[in-house]
Amino acid sequence: MKITYTPNDDGRSVYTVESGSGNTYRVSYCGSGDGDPEYCATWECDCPAGRHGRMCKHIQAVAVVSNDEPIEAGAVLREA
Repeated sequence: MKITYTPNDDGRSVYTVESGSGNTYRVSYCGSGDGDPEYCATWECDCPAGRHGRMCKHIQAVAVVSNDEPIEAGAVLREA
């Protein structure tokens, strides 16, 4: 699985996930938290499971590797 960060102007963090099966999916994340106890992040993926509102493996992989750290545009976060 290869995960690449792509900047987006609408406040969302967007990642391209190339799966081991050769499919490419787009995962997006919105939210910063800023210590707000009512905070809730929004994750979306355009894979079949994600389109049905499920927490898919692509979202889980991005969540693990992104770690809320600043990321440069075009950075490859994981490649296996």
